[in-house]
Amino acid sequence: MKQVTLKVDGKQITVPAGTLIIDACEANGIYIPRFCYHKHLLPSGNCRMCLVKIEKNPKPQPSCMTPVAEGMVVYTDTAEIREMRKAMLEFILINHPLDCPICDKAGECMLQDQYMEFSGDKSRFNETKVAKEKLYHFGDKIIYDAERCITCTRCVKFTREVSKTNKLGVLSRGDQSYVALAHGETFDDPYSYCVTDICPVGALTPKYFRFKERVWNLHRTESICAGCARGCNIYFDTKDNKIYRVVPHENDQVNKTWMCDFARDYYINPMKNRTAGVRIEHKKSTYDQGIDEIAALLKANAKNLAFILSSYATNEELALAKQLVESVGIKGVFKKRDRVWDKSTGEVQSDNLLIHEDKTPNMAGVNKLFPSAKDINQMVISDFQYAFVWGPNAPKEKLDGLEIVSLAAMSDSIWDRARWAIAGRFSTEKHGSFINCDGIVQSFRRALKGEDNFDDLMFFVDLLKKLGINPVGRTVEEVRRVFEKQ
Repeated sequence: MKQVTLKVDGKQITVPAGTLIIDACEANGIYIPRFCYHKHLLPSGNCRMCLVKIEKNPKPQPSCMTPVAEGMVVYTDTAEIREMRKAMLEFILINHPLDCPICDKAGECMLQDQYMEFSGDKSRFNETKVAKEKLYHFGDKIIYDAERCITCTRCVKFTREVSKTNKLGVLSRGDQSYVALAHGETFDDPYSYCVTDICPVGALTPKYFRFKERVWNLHRTESICAGCARGCNIYFDTKDNKIYRVVPHENDQVNKTWMCDFARDYYINPMKNRTAGVRIEHKKSTYDQGIDEIAALLKANAKNLAFILSSYATNEELALAKQLVESVGIKGVFKKRDRVWDKSTGEVQSDNLLIHEDKTPNMAGVNKLFPSAKDINQMVISDFQYAFVWGPNAPKEKLDGLEIVSLAAMSDSIWDRARWAIAGRFSTEKHGSFINCDGIVQSFRRALKGEDNFDDLMFFVDLLKKLGINPVGRTVEEVRRVFEKQ
């Protein structure tokens, strides 16, 4: 790709031809303020906060609309530009309500941040502010506060360019303008929460998070969504071992800065049918007793046992499971979809944006570590006496009459009737990595502490040690290194 060299504030930089000035500056450590511009939306140049001075050009130009050119000389911090930014901020704040103390955006508001960095002047406005609607419901998920809206049109552009539902538009003109749904429409967009992420102020807020917690009190953890095989990069915002909010984390290769509504609701709503503790013969037992009995079972009956893999398992757990299978001589290895699309939930089956038809996060990892594993529907029940069932959603008819070991985070009919039942963990409670539908290996960290359940990785470590086998790695990092060599 052709490279272009230009000078910004006396600093020479080189970027690909066609790069917008605002992106070229940010890539080289020079931040230009903005409200309407978003790197994954088409530029509109309507907020005028990103104006820069270009040599030989008589007027300042919006850096979000102007591509770089060879030999261009740009100034982002002249006295003229500073005064223009102050004027724009004063203009935006004329009718903006001073309700920061009760606004959910406080602490991560672009208007707050840029006012403090690029203005700080006191308001000269003494007239009455224009009153607009405060609680405009965009469906059952989003609330719009028209008084806070600065009409940047990010949300409108998102529904037109990204989700392509064309649900939102701007009505009226001047200081009366506001964002609205078309008459009689509902905001049934499978990515509707994304408009709250990209809103630079507190105009669009998700109902599930409103007035729940201040953002500076939350602990943020980078993670990977386990809702489907796309593996969207996300943040969990937690406090007191509870997820308060889920927002996308930017990754241009995977999900850019978007994620679907279903995934957020999946993590926010309390999990039902959660497993707990250890049960042997349907009675409460200890973890050590469970390890002892399962190890004894594997020593004596490995050839008569069907090992059914979980597509929720991490690569590191699968690496240890593979060592177990090969070490004790298990021949019957099968795979399954731990979750499948259910129309009744309202979830989108698949689309051309992010949502993948495979509703599990790591079937690619299963296929890589166990390339010869057969689909569970090919399992011949008469060939086995026992079954190790990892994760939920194993077909009951394929396991009738077998003695079952179940390692799962969610209870179902299989876990309930298992002779040996161990409560496992969800991805939010453990470290590891998944391989997404495009073959990208992505690591994640634990966001929640598991309570009355057991880390799947350490379960296999302890089981291998009980069998007298040296695990390939005691830590996640060591196991990952083994995995990456395969």
